[in-house]
Amino acid sequence: MRFAGRDWWFIGLLGTIYAFNFIDRMIIAVVGEPIRQEFGLSDFQLGIMGGAAFALFYGGIGIPLARLAERISRIGIVTVATALWSLMTMVSGAAGSYAQLLLARMGVGIGEAGFTPPVVSMIADRFVPEKRATVFSLIAVGVSVGGAIGVLGGGWIAQHFGWRMAFVVMGAPGLVLALLLWLTIAEPARRSAESAAPPFTVVMRRVARSWAFMGFTIGSGMVALVGFGLNLFLIPLLIRRFDFAVGEAALAFALTFSAATALGGVVGGVLADRFASKIPGRYGLLPVVSTALALPLYLAAIYQDDWRRLAALIFAATFCLYAFLPTIMTVTQRLVEPRMRATAAAIHAFGQTAFGLGMGSAFLGYMSDWLAAMHYGSAYARDCLVAGVTAVSADCAVASGTGLQQALLLLGLFLLLAIACYWLAGRFIAAEIAAVEGGSPS
Repeated sequence: MRFAGRDWWFIGLLGTIYAFNFIDRMIIAVVGEPIRQEFGLSDFQLGIMGGAAFALFYGGIGIPLARLAERISRIGIVTVATALWSLMTMVSGAAGSYAQLLLARMGVGIGEAGFTPPVVSMIADRFVPEKRATVFSLIAVGVSVGGAIGVLGGGWIAQHFGWRMAFVVMGAPGLVLALLLWLTIAEPARRSAESAAPPFTVVMRRVARSWAFMGFTIGSGMVALVGFGLNLFLIPLLIRRFDFAVGEAALAFALTFSAATALGGVVGGVLADRFASKIPGRYGLLPVVSTALALPLYLAAIYQDDWRRLAALIFAATFCLYAFLPTIMTVTQRLVEPRMRATAAAIHAFGQTAFGLGMGSAFLGYMSDWLAAMHYGSAYARDCLVAGVTAVSADCAVASGTGLQQALLLLGLFLLLAIACYWLAGRFIAAEIAAVEGGSPS
């Protein structure tokens, strides 16, 4: 599959911006445990700060921004969004309280909401259907590269200079990238420039009638629920259960979760374009198979008492979980008319974010606290969640580690619902794509 030089620049620059998008999102997972210790937070509060506060604005603002993307420059939207989330990441380093940090993370969510819907819409206008999954998968490698840079660089900075400096250093490059995007990438011509963007209610009715769209969105939300939960709490798990330092846990994270996400996304995109572009029903079958493989691998990984076996199994489970998430994002674009695409992408992203980063992180944090208290006793919060204390008692450490482990095991059961939703989407997708495209590429 060949691309022109200007296409590679488009893919490379947006992939780099996506990397810093995810760095600024991921950094909270790296420094979450030091922040929890400094402010005396529970896992539920950590889940709200690292997930729900971000997701509330990321998902809610994403839809209005997508509506703008149907009408105005998508390059302009992504440029402003990149500058905003980068600035708010830097501001996070100046937070003097939990409440201030919550507000800063909300600002990051507002900024990052302006990335995916306009980018997916531009891909649909710039590339033919047979290349779209590969293109978005290549751009989405930025997620994994950003995750690796965020955890390695952020972990090293946090360990040597404190968590506040990690926010500042990781946020700054995004301001330069925003300027570079504005100066070097032209707005792609819309494939249906003669038509006006339909009202939001029309788009909502359109996607609500699509069994494939709803199946993919809810299924991806369940995968995101597990993936984002693991993303936010894997480093705390390594610190609590295996006595890792922040930098060591960040390295283990990068070699397992981040590397597997990158490899899985690229392999999945190529497989989808090769085996499903002509037989759309396979767009549902492929994630059914990969998620069914991921479930036992994930459960086995979290159960391990040896970190090496845990890391190997996490790598395999994450590879399977993330293999087709980028593909699904591009496939849902084929289920709606061209001027609905950015809004449809935002609705899909909202489903992923609301279920995954919003509900998942808060649910996981709440269950971790509850199970830890079950192991320790009713005085868990009083004895173990003390602001400014970096070394709690051995009983507190065991309870918090065991509670988090068991909560992660429970979280994995949501993958059963993801499998069912993907299977449902696979049953309807071929007919729905044919109805939209009329048997020819859109």
